[in-house]
Amino acid sequence: MSEPTTDPAPPGLRERKKQETHARILAAAHDLFEAKGFEATTVDEICAHANVSPKTFFNYFPTKQTVVREIAGAFLDDLGGLVEDARKREGSTAERLAHLFGRAGEEALRAGPRHKELLVEVVRVAQSDDLRPDHSRRLHAAFQALLEDGASTDLTPDHDVPFLTEMVVGAFITILLNWQSVEGYPLRDHLEEAARFLGRAVTRVDR
Repeated sequence: MSEPTTDPAPPGLRERKKQETHARILAAAHDLFEAKGFEATTVDEICAHANVSPKTFFNYFPTKQTVVREIAGAFLDDLGGLVEDARKREGSTAERLAHLFGRAGEEALRAGPRHKELLVEVVRVAQSDDLRPDHSRRLHAAFQALLEDGASTDLTPDHDVPFLTEMVVGAFITILLNWQSVEGYPLRDHLEEAARFLGRAVTRVDR
């Protein structure tokens, strides 16, 4: 006879308050980054918006950049959701890439102009070496999973999946960075064109 299972005990009051404060600071920072931009937002403004003291802020986040690292995790989770949606679609690897790049462009433009700066900061953080390993490779892992789905059907045998992933992620990030730095950059058009180009590059020529 198996022993009855027990649910883990809920966190104590002190731990719940810490979690709530952590979440409140993150939400305040995200709101201000979206409204004013990452560079223009100060720690003091985040503290005022979250109704915490600077001392409390620095107990949770050593720097403003650390806050972005936390936001990066949530962004990468959202991107992972777009990838999973693309992976569930019928069709070729090229068609799934086209769907993914198209959705990414729609979501970025829908969020508004201030989201541009925050999004690029998140991409930079996601690629930095000082993040925890589960964050630093999450972007690559999401795209690699999509390409691996096509390894037995239509992916080119000329290059291995990790190399193809580097090419796809590199193009994706380059377009986002260009969008941030070039006034009037046609994000959606370039993402769609990149998806078509990459779709031809990563699949077999005999299809």
